[in-house]
Amino acid sequence: MENTKGSEETLHLFEERYLENILASELKRIYDTRFDGDELALEKAAKRMANLLTASIEDKQIVFLQKAQLVPDIVASHFSSEPDGKLHIGSLARQFDVIAELTKRPVEYWLALLKKWLIDGTVYSVAMIPDLELGSKLEAERKEKEQANVAKIVDKDAHATFIKTAVEKSKSNISDEMKRGMAKPDPSSKTATLPHKQNLVVLDKAIGPVTAVQTINADTGFVEAQIQIPIGDIPDELRVYLVLFQDVLLNTNLVLPAGVIYDNDKEALKDEKRIQYSEFASKMADLATLRNACVGRGLEQISSNALDSFFVVDFSATCNNYLLALRLTIQGIMFSEFTPDRILTCAQNILTSIVKRKRTADSILLTVESHFTDVLPGNEQLSNKRHMSFLAQEAVLTNIIEKAKSGKVDEVVRKLKDIQNILVQATGGFMALLLPSKENSKQYIDAFENEWKMCYDQYAKVNNDINGLAPSVDVNVINKSPFPIAYNSRFPDMNTPLFIHVPVESLQTSLALFSRKLDIPFYPTGKRSFNDELTDLISLDYFALQMLSALIVRADAPLSNAVRSKGYSYGAHVHAAPSSRKLLLEVYQASDVAKAIGAIKQLFVDMQKNWDSYINDSDISRGRSIMKYRMVASQSTTKMILAQSVINSIHGFDSVEQYNAWCNTHIAAVKMSDLRRVFEKYVLGFADSDCPMLRLVVTPSNVEMPAELGPYEKKTLEELSATYKTDN
Repeated sequence: MENTKGSEETLHLFEERYLENILASELKRIYDTRFDGDELALEKAAKRMANLLTASIEDKQIVFLQKAQLVPDIVASHFSSEPDGKLHIGSLARQFDVIAELTKRPVEYWLALLKKWLIDGTVYSVAMIPDLELGSKLEAERKEKEQANVAKIVDKDAHATFIKTAVEKSKSNISDEMKRGMAKPDPSSKTATLPHKQNLVVLDKAIGPVTAVQTINADTGFVEAQIQIPIGDIPDELRVYLVLFQDVLLNTNLVLPAGVIYDNDKEALKDEKRIQYSEFASKMADLATLRNACVGRGLEQISSNALDSFFVVDFSATCNNYLLALRLTIQGIMFSEFTPDRILTCAQNILTSIVKRKRTADSILLTVESHFTDVLPGNEQLSNKRHMSFLAQEAVLTNIIEKAKSGKVDEVVRKLKDIQNILVQATGGFMALLLPSKENSKQYIDAFENEWKMCYDQYAKVNNDINGLAPSVDVNVINKSPFPIAYNSRFPDMNTPLFIHVPVESLQTSLALFSRKLDIPFYPTGKRSFNDELTDLISLDYFALQMLSALIVRADAPLSNAVRSKGYSYGAHVHAAPSSRKLLLEVYQASDVAKAIGAIKQLFVDMQKNWDSYINDSDISRGRSIMKYRMVASQSTTKMILAQSVINSIHGFDSVEQYNAWCNTHIAAVKMSDLRRVFEKYVLGFADSDCPMLRLVVTPSNVEMPAELGPYEKKTLEELSATYKTDN
């Protein structure tokens, strides 16, 4: 019955005006209730808009100036007939004045707008409905047209010559003289970056999971806090629930116990208080420009990441709103209620995302690559990111949805509460705190300590019988800095190469990803002093690989000429991945992936024989320019500074100055002999079919891989998914 009901509900989505009627009904309800009785709803929304706009400008300054400010004003000034004839720049900056004016408008103004434009206005509805028959018809017509075009080619040799000539003409032809005349980058640290200061505060006693606070002061108008909680030792039976947990946490009801302070109340609650999800979400939206809870740094809903041993809770707010945003965030961590309706809604949303990802070539490629190369030592259990991949999650979420619909969700709730309890009681984590330049971190750290302790004391009382916690648990234990955080390669030992071909019916183009273990020092190892390791240039191979990649991947470079200029693929690139300790060769959006792979192999073989024809001394300067730009770009906005600073600490850098010195010194030290050495030692292996590595291709279902490229074994997504346990 449940399946039948679900099918009927799905069919409603394709009924004419079904979604439009739902939207119209909701708009009418909002109008009739005068924004649910909140006369200040639009005033608060306007203030949120101003904060979000400010945050967006901080995050994308150049884009904002170019697209939103300079270009429109320059065009307007050019064609206007202003009497003074002067160029006026910054007109759109007045949008803050407009928003400020809107905050003063009464609720009647907004109700009138709502009625005129959204309720009484004309509605045009556009629906995109799947049609398999039409899709097959269009595909057949496309193939028929291609065959007709091929038949029109009378002189095949002349046509081939024409194509070859066109390819050669499309190549960039920059003379050596012009290359030598290009400005050389300053190899020192004088290149400008956004000023910021990084500092590590190792706490005398831990605050919950936080043993150290990394503070970053920069030119920003916001405070952003990242609470990084270790979850590497989470029990195996809970790992499959991490995807659902990160989606429900901070997106559900709160049940606040007596003894905690809610919002900006002056006194602690006398009795338990339930906060509905809509109220919690609205308050967080008023206070914070960002809120997020996820496994690993920068994870999306279903993804993979090498730093999957940390659960990250992140929020950003103005200095004035920091305390209340922090309070609500900590309460969300400890007192989120995992209700059946929120579990069902979140699980269905994630499952929809999985369906989309299974039609996205990049997502498929990275997920399958992790399936074969992310192996924990001993193979006793899967990593968090393996459990979180859509290969594992589709069956898990389908099972959860069935349980939620049948009212048998108690087991799922217990699993989510178990994960919550692990987060609350974890130790050995850290907090990253991005602050305005002149702000002192102490008051923000003290606020975190006070709020965490207040909530934890009440959490311990409420959960004493369940978790065996004493009400007066002392979470302040003596600790030490968690940095650097060691990450060991999970790449399996391979004696022979592994060839995998994944055909996917929904794809139109192909991709390839060759992955091999790269066991080299990327950053300071901590085995000797920083200065000694820097003097010995222990990461020279890594920086040489990155420079070589920059030189052969650019638009007029060998890799591009080998595949893109010939129409085999949109592009290809080689890069070293420090967090996963891999060297990767990727071919993307390929019309003929086999020819692209063959062309790259031929290129690498020819580069070994004729190195000077591909890389010359003037390229070293260009390579340094590219790498300097990347280093500066990683510190060009406040959000990028925060991300880079966290990475730096994880890798063992004590300061911004240490990181910049490490990069600048290694970049300046790379010579031609280093480029050739790392090419022959690491990159050339991609041309050797016997070199141990994963050779993965993802293609449309009608593509076959030639035998001469290797013994590719076909694996469908369904077959790979079946290797995961589905009994949760």
